[in-house]
Amino acid sequence: MIDNNKSEIIGQLFINEFKALVNKYNNMDKETISVIERIDKDIDNKYLKEYIFENNNKLQEIVDKYKNTNDLNIDKIIFFAWHNLYLEEIDISYSNRCFNELICNKYTENEGYIIYRNCNDLKDYTRDKLDYMLEDEYHLDRLFDKDTIIDMWLNSTTKKELLENIILDYEIEELLDIHPEYAFTLMDGTEYVFAYK
Repeated sequence: MIDNNKSEIIGQLFINEFKALVNKYNNMDKETISVIERIDKDIDNKYLKEYIFENNNKLQEIVDKYKNTNDLNIDKIIFFAWHNLYLEEIDISYSNRCFNELICNKYTENEGYIIYRNCNDLKDYTRDKLDYMLEDEYHLDRLFDKDTIIDMWLNSTTKKELLENIILDYEIEELLDIHPEYAFTLMDGTEYVFAYK
């Protein structure tokens, strides 16, 4: 007898939720439909598209951000979906800030990883990191043998000269001790990579 009552309650909850779902999709506004259809049409990466459409809260963030604007930026949505799917969950506002930094600075980073297009985009970043790395015995041993260090000292090599020579003589990724992996491709075909630090 208890099972029958429980079944009736469960059945009623199901019917109520089903009605609410049907009502939600029957009353969807044109702007929301436009955003969803554009994502479906413009994002080629099936994994990113699946992520967006299978995670209603992330889709809702996108819709809320773009439904009343003419500024639907598919590249920002690609970045948002990729970051959430492969790195860590972030909200769309933070994602847009990171994306803008990526476009302006040619890289973006946090404590755990860096995202960039190619190693040439990391030259300024590398200069800043080398300044710190040259004070660390581990990195000095990794980058120079003892004879080279003695030669630099005898020749009164300045820190600025040293930094430029290192950047010219080494691969950027080798210097930073990072191993890039493919990340995502923007609408214009530009590919980005990421590396854990």
